[in-house]
Amino acid sequence: METSDDAGYVPFGGGLLLQSVDFFTPIVDEPYRFGQIAAANALSDIYAMGGVPLTAMNLVAFPCSLDLRILREVLLGGQSKIEESEAKLCGGHSIQDDEPKYGLSVTGFVEEDKVVRNAGAKVGDALVLTKPLGNGILTTALKKDLVSEVEIEDAIETAATLNKGAGAAMREVGVSAATDVTGFGFLGHLSEMIGASGVGAIVRRGETPVWERAVPLAAKGCYPGGLDSNWEYLDQHVLADGVETEGLLPLFDPQTSGGLLISVSPDRSRALLNALEEHGASGALVGEVVEGTGIRVIA
Repeated sequence: METSDDAGYVPFGGGLLLQSVDFFTPIVDEPYRFGQIAAANALSDIYAMGGVPLTAMNLVAFPCSLDLRILREVLLGGQSKIEESEAKLCGGHSIQDDEPKYGLSVTGFVEEDKVVRNAGAKVGDALVLTKPLGNGILTTALKKDLVSEVEIEDAIETAATLNKGAGAAMREVGVSAATDVTGFGFLGHLSEMIGASGVGAIVRRGETPVWERAVPLAAKGCYPGGLDSNWEYLDQHVLADGVETEGLLPLFDPQTSGGLLISVSPDRSRALLNALEEHGASGALVGEVVEGTGIRVIA
């Protein structure tokens, strides 16, 4: 709790039993894909801790006015990701609600010598990000009919992709710290990591992957309200050096089922990038851990 780790944990069976929960309202129109994204998002907290999911339970809120076939598709989408994670679905709970919501409560496990916390980043570490930023901006544009699902299919598909491969790569190589990038945005979660570790960070905006359409859409004011909240909260902790406001917006963007942000020693960074590729994940070197406090974003 003291460092805002991604999952709670208790000693169990020679390791740590991990516990996390997440659910939210639809961010895409297609029910099956919504189920996939919500499940991938909930499972991500276990991967961010270096663990593997064991069991999952469905959390459902659904209005009686909607066709139950929609709910069936949402649950099937979630089930597909639970099966892909090799966890077991152990039931769940549903309530009637005016707005649909779906997610999972997930239990996982990690050996004590494999656990990865968001504290532990060391000066000199490389920062690696495994998914592009800006999907909050894109899904906001989808809700406003400024883009279609077809136009942002790559971003939707990436959000529905498990962080399973990235988690396996971390376990294989050994890293200093990690977290997944979700509602507080890339800079928010990086701020938590460096704050818990007692260090600072430099981020290279030009090396940070961002969905191409996110920048012009955000520049026109199309972004979720959480982006403003993230910016306001982090204002005193982030210094932009030669980076325009338009380029900074995606770094504050709340992400749904975002990638892992990993701090890794420089002598293992290349091995991590290779391992990510071998496990079907991507990775970009986006900055480094430095002495001091706060985050400096450079071009």
